[in-house]
Amino acid sequence: MNRILLGFILVSLMGCSTFDPLAGGSSQQGNGVVVGKVVNKYGTAAPNIVVKLYPMDYNPLRSAAIPGSCIDTTDSNGNYMLKAPRSSHVYQIYASNILKTVNALAPDITISGDTTHVADMVVSVPGTVKVAVPGNADSSNGYIYIPGTDIFVALNGNTEFALLTSVPEGVLSSIQYSAAGSIVSSVIRYDVSVIAADTVTVFNPAWKYARSIILNTTASGAAVAGNAYDFPVLIRLNSSNFDCTQAKNSGADIRFTKPDNTFLPYEIERWDSVSYQAEIWVKLDTIYGNDSTQSITMYWGNQNASDSSNGPAVFDTADGFQGVWHLSGAGNANAGDATIHHYNGTPTDTAPQTIPGIIGTALQFDGKSNGLLMKNTANGPLNFPRPGTYTFSAWVWVDSVFDEDAFIAGKGFDQYALRIKGSQSIPASMFALHEFVNAPVYGTDMRYAPVVKQQWKYMVGVRDTAGSYLFIDGRCVDSIGMLLNGGDNSADTTNFSIGRCGAAFKPNDYLPFQGKVDEVRIARGRFSADWIKLSYMNQKEQDALVTW
Repeated sequence: MNRILLGFILVSLMGCSTFDPLAGGSSQQGNGVVVGKVVNKYGTAAPNIVVKLYPMDYNPLRSAAIPGSCIDTTDSNGNYMLKAPRSSHVYQIYASNILKTVNALAPDITISGDTTHVADMVVSVPGTVKVAVPGNADSSNGYIYIPGTDIFVALNGNTEFALLTSVPEGVLSSIQYSAAGSIVSSVIRYDVSVIAADTVTVFNPAWKYARSIILNTTASGAAVAGNAYDFPVLIRLNSSNFDCTQAKNSGADIRFTKPDNTFLPYEIERWDSVSYQAEIWVKLDTIYGNDSTQSITMYWGNQNASDSSNGPAVFDTADGFQGVWHLSGAGNANAGDATIHHYNGTPTDTAPQTIPGIIGTALQFDGKSNGLLMKNTANGPLNFPRPGTYTFSAWVWVDSVFDEDAFIAGKGFDQYALRIKGSQSIPASMFALHEFVNAPVYGTDMRYAPVVKQQWKYMVGVRDTAGSYLFIDGRCVDSIGMLLNGGDNSADTTNFSIGRCGAAFKPNDYLPFQGKVDEVRIARGRFSADWIKLSYMNQKEQDALVTW
């Protein structure tokens, strides 16, 4: 073999690091030119900016140094030109001035043809990323870095947090950890958003993904002025806002935190990894009124995490909840109660059909034999004194109005119920909060609103010491109503039921409802008007509270 050629091969081999993403790309064949421009925030040219072309997986402590053809300095017009050693790589451009007081990042560059044009890069003041050190990290020999840049930090004994400084504004594809001398790196977090001149903290490194969720109660969002306390926020996931393949099939690794990293109780109502849909309830101690800055963080991507879904923690009896039925199970299965009471429903005759609902799935009642009975509810937490103080809600879709009343949900014939007043009732064809009271006289107290058919409507009945109130779609529609004199027929010893009246002295098919029912709740105490409106704005089909 030619000695010159042999020497060239040996030098080349000696110059290669253990991992060299640029090796084998020294010839001009297949190489591409990358051109672009760097500007400042005002759009004017940014000269004297050092521009470097890195493979996206470049490790600043392990990979071979990039060749000179991958480095340029912008001219007076902000222009640069780089040569990619290999067209098969995906590249990232990192641009900064000599002091790194301004910089920028252009990720995911694929070489196409002889010349690849890159959109203008805008340099700005860098930010800082504070990264929680992984529990299995070697604090004496490890480092954390941003792939595709020369940015890294040695742990130097740190076991809690490490600071990555001079980080360009934008979304980092990942932040990774490695030990010195190791050829293995592990992802701490994907898709980290960095804000200029600000510090972002990466908590919980066991979870590879995180995303901020904004709760907007201003006029452009839920339009709620007052605070709501101990509030279960509905989070809907679908293919447009979440890649469920990054999480465990059951959603067991989902978590939620406040900005201070306090973990929040949550309940997964449904997780469908086939249709890419999920509904999750997350409890917050306070939702601030007229605010667009409040946020929570959702985490996923931890294959070692166990399921922490906990309905009783979200719908806590200490917060007033006495029974919560999502009606998301199969029609032949019990309608599970999310509270610690577990007042699960069983069909009184034939099971209602499971159909798509306003929140996940709902139940379709046929107006004949369908009904659910919650056993052991005749006495106890659902047996409010007369007149009681409670808040009672359900999502309702009315298929048809019968001559007689139809029973949506409630306790007994007269104790308390949400009903549809029949076509021959007075007044006729009305949504109604129907309850027995013993003051000022024994009788039936009712609040009304005209029935709307073939639409989901959010019904809420409220009783307090001052009177009763009926809310439809978050708005109080009747606080006066009608009081009918009559005897004590409150049926206090009757169980709670959904879909038809479960009164002991009436047949099972008494007052059957024809339509759909979803998310039935009964709570002790009066929830505020803001709380009720916020529930509607969050749960309706076009959620106005949650912003991704």
